[in-house]
Amino acid sequence: MTRSPDNGASIDTARARLAEIDARIYDALVERHQTETDLAALHESADASSQTQDYDRDTDLIRSLAELNQGALPLVALEEIWRAILATSAERPAGSAIHLDGSGDLVGMLDLARYYFSFSAELVPGSDAADVAGAVSDAVSDIGLVALSDRADLPWWRGLNESGAQIRARLPLVLVDERPADLPALVLAKSDRIVDKPEIAVYDARWSDRLPGKLMDQGIEVLSFYRSATGVDALLAVSGDLPEDAVLAACLEAGAAPDVLRAVGGYAAPIDGAGDPDDVFDPADAGDLG
Repeated sequence: MTRSPDNGASIDTARARLAEIDARIYDALVERHQTETDLAALHESADASSQTQDYDRDTDLIRSLAELNQGALPLVALEEIWRAILATSAERPAGSAIHLDGSGDLVGMLDLARYYFSFSAELVPGSDAADVAGAVSDAVSDIGLVALSDRADLPWWRGLNESGAQIRARLPLVLVDERPADLPALVLAKSDRIVDKPEIAVYDARWSDRLPGKLMDQGIEVLSFYRSATGVDALLAVSGDLPEDAVLAACLEAGAAPDVLRAVGGYAAPIDGAGDPDDVFDPADAGDLG
C-alpha cells in the first residue's frame, strides 16, 4: 500500500522496524562469529587442518546465496557482504599476508584483494607471478594473487608443485557483466590446502612444438600460454572428473599429447550470476584461443 509522504507515523514505524532488523542482524553476526570460534577449537582439538576447506566452504556459501536469492537482491552485493563477514572468521590464520602479482594492473589487483579478503588484509607487492608463487611456497599460510592473461610473460606455473604453492581459486567467482573487482586472476595457496578432487582441475602442460589448435573441442580451456624458441607452455583447465590419462588422451585427440603434463591445483567452477546458479562452468564455453 502506498502511503502519503507526510504520514509521519508510517515513516517512524518503518524506521523502527529497520532498527529492529539491524539489531537482529548484529546479534546473528555475533552468534555466527562465536560458532566459527567453536568450530576452530574443534578443528584444533582434532588436530585437523581447518584451512584446507576454507575456500570450498566459502564457495558453497556464495553458491547457496545465489540459489536462495532468485534475483531479489544484486548477487554481487550479497557476495561482497558475505566476503566481509567471512574475513572475520576465527578460522583464518592470523598474520597471513596476500602477495600481489606486480605484472598485473595495480588498481585491479588491489580491488580484488580488498573485495575478497577485506581492507584489513596485509598486502605484499611482488615483482611478477613467479615471485608470488615463490613467496607463497616459502610461507606457512600466505596466499597469492596472480593476474590471469591469455599470453603470459613467462611460464610462472612451472614454479607450482606438490610441496609448495598450487592454484586454489579462480576470480571472479560470480560472473556478471560490469561487476566490481572483475580482473581475471588465480589464487595460490600451499598445497596442503588443496582438495583432492576440485570441480575444475588445472595442469601445467608443455609441448616442444605448437599448441594443439583443437583443445577447446575436447573441453580443455587454455588459461594462459607462453611461447619460446623450444616450444610452448600452457596452463590448462579441465573438468575435475577427468583422470590424468584422460586429459592426455584429449590432448592427443586435439592434435598432440604434451611432453609434460602435471597437476598444479584446481578451483570451484565459477557461478553464472546472470543465469542458473546450479549451472557448472564448462571450460568448453570459454571462447576461442585467439
